[in-house]
Amino acid sequence: MINNIIIPETLQPIAAILAYYLEPLLAWFSHYICQQLVARRPDHPLIRIAQLLDFAVLERACASYHDSASPRGRPVTHTVPRLLRLLFIKYWSDLSLRQLEERLRYDLLVRWFVGYGLHQETPDHTTLHRFEVYLYQQHPGLFFSHVLNQIDATLDDGHEQVQIADTFALRANAALESLLQRLRHSSYLLLQAWQEATPVAYAAIESQLDGAALFGLKTEKRDCFLSQDEWRQRLLLTVQAIEDGLALLPVAEPCPASVQLYRQQLHKILADELSISRDADGRAAAVALLPAAKRGHFRLCSATDPDATIRNHGKGKIDFGFNISITATPDFIREICADTGSTSDVTPIPDLLTAQAERGHTLPQKLIYDQIAGTGKTAHEVTLVSHGRTQLVAKPMPPKKSRALGPDVFVLSDDGFTLTCPHSRLSCHRYRSGEGDGWTFRFMPAQCLGCPLLKECRGKLETPTTHRDVFISEYRLDFDRQRAYSQTDEFKEEMKLRPQVERLIAGVVLHNGARYARFRGLPKVDFQAKMCAMAYNAKRWLVLLAEKEGRARRPVRRRWELPPVSQG
Repeated sequence: MINNIIIPETLQPIAAILAYYLEPLLAWFSHYICQQLVARRPDHPLIRIAQLLDFAVLERACASYHDSASPRGRPVTHTVPRLLRLLFIKYWSDLSLRQLEERLRYDLLVRWFVGYGLHQETPDHTTLHRFEVYLYQQHPGLFFSHVLNQIDATLDDGHEQVQIADTFALRANAALESLLQRLRHSSYLLLQAWQEATPVAYAAIESQLDGAALFGLKTEKRDCFLSQDEWRQRLLLTVQAIEDGLALLPVAEPCPASVQLYRQQLHKILADELSISRDADGRAAAVALLPAAKRGHFRLCSATDPDATIRNHGKGKIDFGFNISITATPDFIREICADTGSTSDVTPIPDLLTAQAERGHTLPQKLIYDQIAGTGKTAHEVTLVSHGRTQLVAKPMPPKKSRALGPDVFVLSDDGFTLTCPHSRLSCHRYRSGEGDGWTFRFMPAQCLGCPLLKECRGKLETPTTHRDVFISEYRLDFDRQRAYSQTDEFKEEMKLRPQVERLIAGVVLHNGARYARFRGLPKVDFQAKMCAMAYNAKRWLVLLAEKEGRARRPVRRRWELPPVSQG
């Protein structure tokens, strides 16, 4: 056998000659077959990408990568240039690592694109996994930003004028767990991490742990078959066993990071979900679920992936996973980031603009969003991070009114020191709000005497004996400017562009693997989102270049009309 090629027994006498000539002959034959394949399909997307996309920048950035599993002294077959192209194929075709391994083994065009000859050994999924881990740890946004830079060098998508932003759900690679399952699963992970970190210390206290209360018996009934009292009693025993176990953990000595992480995870679940009544000794005596309004906003829903939370966008739009935010032009995704599912849609908007600026890209003059961003605070943050270059374009949010005359009908002076009511009464008495996000203006009872708007303002017609406080947000002037702009014809024309972002979201979700997470943990999911957006941009790049060069035509939408009258 020479390089995995079996030589028949009858040719063994000339094996030395074959060893000298066979390898070059196979390399020539492999090259010839691939060239014939490329010549027959020059318009194939992979062939076009190989001609357009320069991997040199990526190769230099990843030049320090070393596969620790490869034998010392053996020539490196699976080089960084090949691994980079393989990872590109993975997200281009939305494949798992095992599917990628199989594809590379039998697809001649993929072999040619990556740089493997027909006779060469290809990497397995573990080799590919090690390189992918290196990439999302060291260069998570490298592929996305490099492909976008190459697109900008060949096409102008107008990203400096207008961009559109929105969010979508990426479902977690984990199952929702009930409260008892979360507590028991987190307890198991804590004890496992403790046993691996300090096996001697764990062995010393293992007999003191109540395994039956912590994890239940194999013969116990499932939670769904328990009565409310039985379920509450099982939960109480589990909480007591968890607190007893946590008390055994060392406090003075520094705990390993993994043990500390799972301990914090258990404390968070208990604090976010339960109200615990204690006896005189401080031991849990009764447990009850907290009301929905008092539970934690970022509650852990699965110990398998603690970073994934519930994304609630109304009836029928509840997803367990991550909230993916994008800014885009009608053709390309300009920035993308992942947050845990419970994150508000408007929270990542400043980060999206900051990321573009850090890459050296010019920020847009207008950023179009839906009504959820129509607040003065969001508009102020966009102006702040863009240094006044970017204007947020969004329909203003309707004010929350507790009475007929809310704060929105009071007029704030330009300097912010006086407030005028609808009946032209002025107040100069202002106080900083408790949260520091605005001012409270006070109208004294004497100012409201004889006012015809008394019932609408105070809810009753009686002579006022108390003052009226009006809270004015710190961002009131930003909101007033946003509301005034929303009445212009320019605003109405710009808002017609907003639905176009849905087409990009559909493309990256349905055809580029951004619906279900392949990883667990926020940093890895963010890497997946960027790679999926990179694949979408690369495919869209080929389409637009083909139209620009006259090799393709944009399809015309079909319009149904009355059939013509036949001439009989």
